[in-house]
Amino acid sequence: MRAGVVQELMARIAGSENKRADDEFTNVKLMKDTTAAQLLKVMDYYGKSLSVGCMYCHASGGKWDEDTKEEKNTTRVMIELVNSINGGGLAKLRPNRNGQTPKISCMTCHRGNSTPGNAMLP
Repeated sequence: MRAGVVQELMARIAGSENKRADDEFTNVKLMKDTTAAQLLKVMDYYGKSLSVGCMYCHASGGKWDEDTKEEKNTTRVMIELVNSINGGGLAKLRPNRNGQTPKISCMTCHRGNSTPGNAMLP
């Protein structure tokens, strides 16, 4: 279902994919400078990382800009936390064997579960 919603929204923004997300969508508080298409790809990634659909965070009826669900607010906090960890502590580490600076993502803790406490750890 999430893939269908993303596809529908991509069709809606056709021709404006490279505009700023903030210009194409309302109430974008984070990732304002990313493109509209990239924002939708990131939202799809979040859903995949937690194995949830769009309505897990967003109000039903396609009211994407509403902030009525606590999950949406929690997601914003988690985005800032991940950015802080990646840009702060992990940025101080030496690159790994692939030459990449180590980074975390939603999948690091959630591993396909809506709450990280349910994730199977190695």
